[in-house]
Amino acid sequence: MKLFTLLVFSLLTARLGYGQSTEYSLHLTSGFAAYRGSGAAGDGSVILVPDPLDEFLISDREEPYTENPYGTTLGLSYGLAAQVQRVTAKGSVWGLQTGYEVLSSRTRIHNVFDQHDFGTSSTGYTSLVNHGITTHPFFGHRFAVKSTQVDLTAGPEVSFLLRSHEEGKAKSDFSTYSTSLNHGHPDLDLRARVNLTTYYKHIGLALGYSHGLTNYRKNQAGVVGEAYLQAFRLGLTYRL
Repeated sequence: MKLFTLLVFSLLTARLGYGQSTEYSLHLTSGFAAYRGSGAAGDGSVILVPDPLDEFLISDREEPYTENPYGTTLGLSYGLAAQVQRVTAKGSVWGLQTGYEVLSSRTRIHNVFDQHDFGTSSTGYTSLVNHGITTHPFFGHRFAVKSTQVDLTAGPEVSFLLRSHEEGKAKSDFSTYSTSLNHGHPDLDLRARVNLTTYYKHIGLALGYSHGLTNYRKNQAGVVGEAYLQAFRLGLTYRL
C-alpha cells in the first residue's frame, strides 16, 4: 500500500510539472513618476525661513521648503529588481518581483517668498524623491509571437518606503534659492500594477504602470486634498 501511494504521488507530481518551467530574471528599469489627486500641484512656491524676531512670520519651519512638493510633473525614476516566475504548459504565468526603486516627481517653481512675505518671481523646480523596496506578486498569460514571447501580467505592488526627500532650486533676477529636506511619508505604498514584457531568447523589454492607492498627505496637519503616486516604467530584462 505504501509503495502504491508513493507511485501515485510520483506520477501526479510528474504530470503537474510536465511542460512547466521556472524562469529567473534581472530587471533594470527607468521611467517617470508623478502625483495625482486634489492635493498634488503642477506649480508651487518656495518659502524661505523667516527671521524668528520678525513679527510678520509666515512659517514656523527651520529651513526653506516648497509650499507643495507633491508635483504632477513627471520626474525621472530608476530601479533594479530580481524576478522569479512559473510558466505552465498552457501559458499561464505567475511569479514575484522584488527590488529597490527611486521614484521622483517634479513641481515647477514660479515664486519665492522671503521673510516679509514679499513674493519674488523666479523659475525652477522641486523634485520629491522617494526611495523604497518594492515587492510585486503577479499573474497573467504568455503569448507566442513568432520568435518572441510576450507576457501580460498584473497584480498588487507594495513599496516599503525608506525615505522621501525634497530637492529644489529656483533662480530670480537677484539670487538663486534652494531647498533640501526630508518629508514624512507612509510606511507602505500600496499600488495596482500592470506589465507587458517581450522576450527574445535571454533579452527582454518591459513596460509597466503602477497606480498608487495610498494617500501621501493623509496624516499632514491642515492639508485638504489627496496625493497618490503613479509610475510609468521602461526597462531591460535579462533572463538567466
